[in-house]
Amino acid sequence: MNVIEIEGFNFLEVSQSPNIIISLKGERNFSAEDIKTKKELLKKYFGVLSYQELNQTHSTNILGIDAIENNEFDGFLSNDSKAAFAIKTADCIPLLLWDEEKKSMSGLHCGWKGIKNNIISKAIEGNPSKAFTHAYIGPHISKEYFEVKDDFIEAFSENNKDITAFLENFDGKTYMNLRQYVVHELHQYGIEVINNYSPCSYLEKDHFFSWRRDNANPFRNLTIAWF
Repeated sequence: MNVIEIEGFNFLEVSQSPNIIISLKGERNFSAEDIKTKKELLKKYFGVLSYQELNQTHSTNILGIDAIENNEFDGFLSNDSKAAFAIKTADCIPLLLWDEEKKSMSGLHCGWKGIKNNIISKAIEGNPSKAFTHAYIGPHISKEYFEVKDDFIEAFSENNKDITAFLENFDGKTYMNLRQYVVHELHQYGIEVINNYSPCSYLEKDHFFSWRRDNANPFRNLTIAWF
């Protein structure tokens, strides 16, 4: 991992075009800071002009597509240069989509509920330019630790989603490969995923927060992106 340290905060630097950084555990936890502190640091070291975090509720509401007054969004769509957004996760998938030429970007909080309810296709089809070319799938809980029950499988089935190919059974338990499912959905739109591997939030306890491992710890991993 390409880790950078800024004023005691650790970040994983993923890309510089678009800019993608992910907050890591360290001497200081970036996710624990107030919005003002975050904005000032991102402006000072990266030149961003604005920074926004969403009030995520496992919905399919997307800022830039939906008109919601209470800021309850689980994704954003933006064409603004130097406007940084954060997707907050602690086992769910932070998914970034973009078009380099058009400087169009979307970020999605892809928990299983959002995936089941088509947040990915909504973001892609709701993009006015109708084009995302690349994607990044950030840190999330890996298949080995994401146990699911029959009601989970049935919930996808009720939405006409067959996830059988993405399930594996070990020792009488069923596990789902969320990443593989998301890659499958993105490939249907011809979108190239730039990373072949995503860190596991559950396993890599020295770097990431995990809701399942940490018993609902309030801190989150922030995947921050901007053009």
